Amino acid sequence: MKGLKVIGIPAAILAALVFSGAFYVVNERQLAVTTQFSRLVGTTESAGLKMKIPFIQHVEFFDKRIQRLNVDPELFLTNEKKYLIVDYYVEWKVGDIRRFYTTTQGNFQRAATLLDQLVKDGLRNEFARRSVSEVISQDRNAIMSHLNNELSKDSERYGVEIVGVRLKRVDFSDDIRDRVFERMRAERERVSRNLRAQGQEKSQGIRANAEREAAEILAKADAEAQVIRGHADAQAAKIYADAYGRDLEFYEFWRSMNAYREGFVGKGNNVLVLDPNNDFLKYFAPASKADEAAE
Repeated sequence: MKGLKVIGIPAAILAALVFSGAFYVVNERQLAVTTQFSRLVGTTESAGLKMKIPFIQHVEFFDKRIQRLNVDPELFLTNEKKYLIVDYYVEWKVGDIRRFYTTTQGNFQRAATLLDQLVKDGLRNEFARRSVSEVISQDRNAIMSHLNNELSKDSERYGVEIVGVRLKRVDFSDDIRDRVFERMRAERERVSRNLRAQGQEKSQGIRANAEREAAEILAKADAEAQVIRGHADAQAAKIYADAYGRDLEFYEFWRSMNAYREGFVGKGNNVLVLDPNNDFLKYFAPASKADEAAE
């Protein structure tokens, strides 16, 4: 009886080990591959409690969630023989676990390398059919849609499903960027020159109109000034005539004094040779003669 107990304990342990090794659990985030002597014998894509042959069959688990492949920016040549720097990433997941395991030995790094080469070849072909302007502005959505369709077909042979290729940045290479900046600078300078020329043309027109208006205003003011001056001169002449008409002898004396002032200008440089009886000198005559002349 005691011998049976001794034998029963190891048997129970062995049975427990065998029983526990016959079951495995696959959760919602996993796919499973069953191998027997390193040969694939089964796959499991649904979650739950599963069975296998203990000690003979081995189960490997793989993540079925979306994976993200980040790569370094790459140079791609357009149909204009110009290089563009493209920064992108790839989202993918295991589509067919059996094919994935047989082609990549279940190695996610190897699968990422194969996908990276597929995506680079696809982008290279797409960019080679388009110009820089098409890639930069117009056909980016068309490029990605066509590329995703083509890559989905190519990636099936690896058991991989490509969710999408996403572009983070498309930029010019250094030499193209310099040329683009130079062209942009030249374009801005051309626009500034046109604007400057238009401004100068408008300023010249405004200046010409201002000068014309100023000339018209000055001419009108000068005409009015001449009219006013003419009226003033006429009025002054009338006042002078009225004033001098009251005493003609005084007026004659006043005019002679003004003539003397204008005639004897300077310090001894003016010489007049006149007859003493000349009317110009009548106010220089002796008083008696002056009186006689007055009489």
